[in-house]
Amino acid sequence: MAFFLRVVDLQNHPAGFTPDEASFGWDSYSILRTGKDQWGQYFPLSLRSFGDFKLPLYSYLDIPFVALFGLNEVAVRLPNALIGSLAVLITYLLVKELLKREDVAFLAAFLLATSPWHVPLSRGAFEANLTTFFLPLGILLFIKGLKKERFLPLAALIFGVNLFSYHSARFVTPFVLLFLILFYRKKLRFKKETKKAFLILGIFISLAFYTQLIGSSRISSSGIFNPTGGWGSVVQERYSATLAGLPDFFSRLFNNKVVYFLETFFHNYLSYLSPQFLFTEGPKETTYGMLPGMGVLYFIELPFIICFVVNLARKPSKEVLLILLWILIGIVPAALTKGPGHAANRAAFVMPAIQIVSALGGVSLYDFILRKIVVNKRLIFSFFAIFYFISFCFFFEKYWFGQPVKGGAGMIYGTRELFSYLSKVQSFYSQIIVSKSISEPHIYTAFFNKIPANIYQEQSKKWLIYEDLGIDWVDQLPSYSLTKYTFTSIDYLSQKSIEGVLFVGKPSDFPSDLKPDYVVKYLDRTDAFWVVDPATQYWAVLP
Repeated sequence: MAFFLRVVDLQNHPAGFTPDEASFGWDSYSILRTGKDQWGQYFPLSLRSFGDFKLPLYSYLDIPFVALFGLNEVAVRLPNALIGSLAVLITYLLVKELLKREDVAFLAAFLLATSPWHVPLSRGAFEANLTTFFLPLGILLFIKGLKKERFLPLAALIFGVNLFSYHSARFVTPFVLLFLILFYRKKLRFKKETKKAFLILGIFISLAFYTQLIGSSRISSSGIFNPTGGWGSVVQERYSATLAGLPDFFSRLFNNKVVYFLETFFHNYLSYLSPQFLFTEGPKETTYGMLPGMGVLYFIELPFIICFVVNLARKPSKEVLLILLWILIGIVPAALTKGPGHAANRAAFVMPAIQIVSALGGVSLYDFILRKIVVNKRLIFSFFAIFYFISFCFFFEKYWFGQPVKGGAGMIYGTRELFSYLSKVQSFYSQIIVSKSISEPHIYTAFFNKIPANIYQEQSKKWLIYEDLGIDWVDQLPSYSLTKYTFTSIDYLSQKSIEGVLFVGKPSDFPSDLKPDYVVKYLDRTDAFWVVDPATQYWAVLP
């Protein structure tokens, strides 16, 4: 079931194809062909991408699929779909090994297999989802290693690999590993295999620390400790309090960077534990194929979670505490970052722990009903099964039919159609000007035109000037080019006289009375992109 829900029609669901997905695929293609990424770095441990320095695990995992199926959306998304499916199996094995409860293990695996959080994240090339497989696999191997020491080096290897899956994994993974060591320190035997495991971990941690230094400036710019508008809001609050009569000392005491950081962090943190995020509103953005307006857990799981919390009043086992701490630490990276809030991808680290918690509560609730109410066992099971099936049907409808219409713009829908069309007509033009309003247009140009990797690398060396200019992203350059494509802002009236030019952009990039030569529409039938050839425009502009 998990495999089926994650692999069917990957090309079209989620509708759209983000620049990050195209970038992961292009790096895989580039490394496969030349051994170098899109910036000409040999087998890098950090991918510059657009200036945000992504971690490389996804691209390396994707290389075999690009080699087998070519450079296309299915090949790029397939590794995550398979890993998402395997995460369900690992969840079952982990719970069975950790809690010795096959009923809880089966229910946890089922909840993850059909999760409205995990299924969308598994269907795109979203690197945050990788840790939902690697982190529980590392824990499983660690627990097995307590009995058979030969599993510990494998656990160390998986934890180390996870450090290169997603930036936030570098925060969560060491804490989870620390909890494991503290909880099971009496069972650890510091023999040959254990020492080998620590050596492996040391190597990966050293590499992770080294590569973190490369992308640290970009990471810091996305954190709440660096507000988008600077610290002006704090200064304004302090000034307002002073005007209202509060002495300057107290004004500074209540309005400063530390207070701002703590308030923002705890607000963000608690929002990810709120019923709104978990059960009703869900994520705030349509990127990552997610569904705003629908919780990341099914509403029927609410009594399961409540039952688990109630049972915490009793003395919980260290295994249950480990799962709970996993959830609590997994939220921290999301709480530390800026954005519209409720970023389901950044909080993905709580999976599958939150499904395990839900399963524990569900089984406990089921047992409680059987003990306290004289009712047929099959009747109770049928009630929950029917309710869950109805919830799943609502999720499936919203994802399969609602996401393409409502979430297409957030996933940059239409780039495949647009750049496939351009590849057919580009030979008729000497220059194609593509608006930078299309997010990272150069990566779509390379991906869908399958520009040779060595040609791309020659051009990308020129783009490194963005660092000298002190800007964060490649597409913040005033203008840059790839073969006959130029990426810049469109000023149609002043640029239309260029001989042999073709313009590509969003409708807002052009005068409203133009008639485009080719239109790509979103699935809600509104215009997404225009292609305009000035030679076909028969209208005059008055002085």
